[in-house]
Amino acid sequence: MAINREALPMQGYLDYKGIAYTTEHNRLRLVDHDSCIINTDKNLFFWNSKQLSGDLGDFIAAYEDITPKEAWVKWTDYSRYYNNQDVTTQEKYHQQASQTNNYHFNWQRWRTSQSTTNTQNYLVNERGFDPTFVQRLTASDFIKQGKPRQDRQTKEWQKPAILFPWHDENGEIVGLDQQGTEINYEKFGKRGTQKKIAAGSDSNYGYNFHTGNGADQLIVFESPIDALSYAQMHFPELANENATFLSLSGTDNQKVLSQLDRMNQLNSHLPKKLVLATDNDLAGFQAAEQFNILQFEGMENIRQVPTKGKDWNDQLKANNGDIKTMTMAESHRQLEALETFTKQAQQANNKSVNAKDEKQVVQAKPCRLVREERRADRKGKSREKNEQIIKDALQRVQNYQNDPKEVQRYLDFVAQGQNYSTRNTMLIYGQRQDATIVMGYKQFAEQGIQVNKGEKGMKIYGAPKNLQSIITPAGERIYWRDATAEQRQQAKTGDLKTRSVKHYPIETVFDVKQTNASLDDLPKLLPNRPVNLATNQSPEQLEEVYNTLKTYATEQQHVKVIDQNQGAIQFLADHKPMSSAGIAKGVTAINRKNPTDTTIVLRPDLPVTDRIATLAHEMGHTALHQQSDANTPTGVKELQAEMTSYVILKNIGVEPGEISEKYMSDWTNSLKQVAGLKNDQPNLMADVTKASTSITNYLSDRLSDGQTITNERRAAHHLQPTAVQMATNQLMQDQAQNKTRGRIR
Repeated sequence: MAINREALPMQGYLDYKGIAYTTEHNRLRLVDHDSCIINTDKNLFFWNSKQLSGDLGDFIAAYEDITPKEAWVKWTDYSRYYNNQDVTTQEKYHQQASQTNNYHFNWQRWRTSQSTTNTQNYLVNERGFDPTFVQRLTASDFIKQGKPRQDRQTKEWQKPAILFPWHDENGEIVGLDQQGTEINYEKFGKRGTQKKIAAGSDSNYGYNFHTGNGADQLIVFESPIDALSYAQMHFPELANENATFLSLSGTDNQKVLSQLDRMNQLNSHLPKKLVLATDNDLAGFQAAEQFNILQFEGMENIRQVPTKGKDWNDQLKANNGDIKTMTMAESHRQLEALETFTKQAQQANNKSVNAKDEKQVVQAKPCRLVREERRADRKGKSREKNEQIIKDALQRVQNYQNDPKEVQRYLDFVAQGQNYSTRNTMLIYGQRQDATIVMGYKQFAEQGIQVNKGEKGMKIYGAPKNLQSIITPAGERIYWRDATAEQRQQAKTGDLKTRSVKHYPIETVFDVKQTNASLDDLPKLLPNRPVNLATNQSPEQLEEVYNTLKTYATEQQHVKVIDQNQGAIQFLADHKPMSSAGIAKGVTAINRKNPTDTTIVLRPDLPVTDRIATLAHEMGHTALHQQSDANTPTGVKELQAEMTSYVILKNIGVEPGEISEKYMSDWTNSLKQVAGLKNDQPNLMADVTKASTSITNYLSDRLSDGQTITNERRAAHHLQPTAVQMATNQLMQDQAQNKTRGRIR
């Protein structure tokens, strides 16, 4: 059967086989093999890490790891499938390619955010950058923060991406890299985040910046993150040099030639040095090899690689600034060694697989492996048991939401301010409702406190760990601990793919009443209470609490708070129904076209205590309902905001008092609506716990007894427990003594 190569779009084949990919202008990048790129203009593929390219037949052979003859059969099958599709389906791929070809990058169409919080958090916490360095980058517009975007398939709102603009020689932005900050290994593979080039970007450019006039050397990287990592580590020695940094956004060497040509025209000479700082793996050395044959008079080509990890960001996170510099001849020899090693490893693996298929012999396992399998089996059964405990505990807490009294007890527990995640807070309460101060065995021991013998602990999830596995050429997943030394070496050099999955170990914790803690021990264990409003409601403390809450709303929730505008009363009267108490005290106004544009409006005539309660209530709406389902009843939303407010007030020492009955009455009516939404409504407790805990932790980090915590006060650590804390301590001590006396009798 004759096959029209041009008529069979490679993108159609990816859809036909269900091969995941991301779109980057006129290129498709495979999710599982991110160095494999398909050019939709030319209908050709380029697999950089394997140095393979060609048409659809070549792609099938490479992707399936089969012979050209076998690939021809699969190609023919796809041809039959494609030719049987209707004209509309076939035209779709050609129209997409045509539209892509005609699109030109337009920076004016990109919406950016004034806030840089998400960018700061990702680069500092996930990528290991210095906060001050990131602040300088954002202030100088070297990087920008995009707007939150809605996933086309799931309709979920994604965190804003980081934008790395490409500037031409005139300072105009001609393209950009997008670095996603939504971490999802299942969706985005081993990288964990989405990473792509903006549609229409000028392929002759890349993300670039320079020190001095940038004329003396050109340093080339595979990504903007790598370029900035290198710059942060080596800025002191580069600050006084004329160096240009260029990201290829992959291994596209055409960008380097274009940049050299521009530098030659601008400076009337080529740079003295071309530094190829691509990754320390097979693909990185192959990219550098392209320049081994290029020798320009007056320009020296050298290779630089990190000494820790695969790329420069790995080195930055390892806090190691060492550089390995080599000549291009040395780089060539290293490449040959890597290619030989990779080829031998693949041959050895193929022989092993073939021998197993032919003989089908089951060999006796060494005793060591048998013991390891038994231990793994016991460990697996233990985890199954613990997971059942956790499942039961979460179910109990979920069932509590049908009983207003149980709800109040749970929220009182949350208001204590324990520094646990939402899920672990629910797990602790689901296993022990009277828990107060909860720690692990070692944490108590570090404070000189011993867990009583025979005590049964609670099960919670520990901090996530990245479990690394190696993917063999046959697609088999092998955990790092089970891999051979040879496989681990291949993974380190990038010759075998690796995948990292987050694993949450199950850990055991105890309540303080299960220990020998004394009254003197307890104050240092109690979480810091931001203010003692139960005993001292001074105007200064009240204003400090309100201003801190307002700061959280503006800086963390990114909402505007209007509290001194005299027109607010009329606004509330026009937009909020009158109640028996008159005009509403506040409202959250959300722009439905842009959920991130939110304003909290408060009446200017409110006393400070009402301002605190009302702002806390509206912050609950902001945290929970900016992107909520439009079908969620208003009563349920009000219930969630009210519960969030209750926890915040309780945390700062304001007892509901007379309004407790109103809370209980409102909750009773609203919880009936939740029960009716049982199958559709997310866990009410989890949502409220997450929103309120985030706010109370913020208060505790910044206030102590109504005073702002400065670095000096935090370092001195002379914060004394409040009267409320001391009363709580005494009650806990009495409970512990009564329990001890009961055991003695």
